[in-house]
Amino acid sequence: MLKTWSFHLPTPVRFGPGMIRKLGDFAQEFGWNALLVGYKDQKGMEDVYQRAQRSLRQSRMHVFPFFEVGPEPEADLVSQGVEVYKKNRCEVIIGLGGGSVLDVAKAIAALVKLEGEPWDFANANEGHRRITESAPVIAVPTTAGTGSEVTAVSVLTFHGKGSFPDSPLKAALVGEGLHPKIALVDPELTLGKPADVTAACAADALLQAIEACLSRMANPFSTVLAGHTACLVFRSLKKAIAEPQDVNARADLALAACMSGTAYDTTGLTVGHALAQALGAVFNIPHGLAVAIAGPVALRFLQQSCPEPLAELGRQCHILAETPEQQAAMFLDSLENLFRDVGLPDRVTVPPDAPGNHLDRLVRHALEATPEACTLTPVKIDEQILRELFQKVLTTE
Repeated sequence: MLKTWSFHLPTPVRFGPGMIRKLGDFAQEFGWNALLVGYKDQKGMEDVYQRAQRSLRQSRMHVFPFFEVGPEPEADLVSQGVEVYKKNRCEVIIGLGGGSVLDVAKAIAALVKLEGEPWDFANANEGHRRITESAPVIAVPTTAGTGSEVTAVSVLTFHGKGSFPDSPLKAALVGEGLHPKIALVDPELTLGKPADVTAACAADALLQAIEACLSRMANPFSTVLAGHTACLVFRSLKKAIAEPQDVNARADLALAACMSGTAYDTTGLTVGHALAQALGAVFNIPHGLAVAIAGPVALRFLQQSCPEPLAELGRQCHILAETPEQQAAMFLDSLENLFRDVGLPDRVTVPPDAPGNHLDRLVRHALEATPEACTLTPVKIDEQILRELFQKVLTTE
């Protein structure tokens, strides 16, 4: 008997080189005052922000910059952004940056409409509320990784929460109201990104896609999108790193990220992202890098339990073998080889000043901050399994 499933893509995607020039035209549909959310450290992004503001002003829009976002965005930023939005009577929010910027933009949009604080909506809060509406958001990614431009998820860093309140907690705000009104994906905005950033972001997109296929909520649409995501990353990641200005390779990775986000938006993620989010919080590791390290370890753990979806991904990437088990193993071999070839590490070195109970902190964080990922994993995840997986990820050398 076929299982029941659902799939929904509410965000229109406008994709193509030079698409940033049309930002003003798209934004004007929602009003005349725009809150532009971006990075606090704009090094290397100056031209992108200038082009965006030029397009908006050419469409006679008033632009109110909120350039305050760091690599791992703090939840406290959201209330600041809401204040700027309301003070200037903004009507649309534009997130222009990587996943952290887009997440903050979406959270601001939600809190503009809904009373409360970000923690009221965080999945790590047992009594959290679901986000059902938000102000209009146009999401413009400048990296090719999280796919946040099409998802109903916003990940923020909280302090003073969870079983270890002295340690940061990365938790997600979730709800259909977080979907951007438009995803404007311009591959030219990712040209020239450093090799380490390109590799980590692509690893995030690839592993999100794979986890969408393994999730208990996997469905035919998400699986097809995930398979094409994998093909694009395998085909173009090395070229994008070797030739940072190759717009075709960058377009492949931008499309892969968008497809990956679309795939997991309806399926959720699994234990690999639970591990990665905990590593990011406890050891302050950038998200893409944490995913690149933890994801393969989690997939090897799941390999025997779900060879068929892994084998199918291998088939879509032209990796063939006599049995599903062999094909799944070859697919994971290829993934690990790709990550080594582009310089991604396979272990996290525990810093000398790490707390003595860091393993306990990691396990509790994974269970408390990413409960859905643990639940959606196709095998039962408990504290002992998490502890064993973290031990495989960590090294003291």
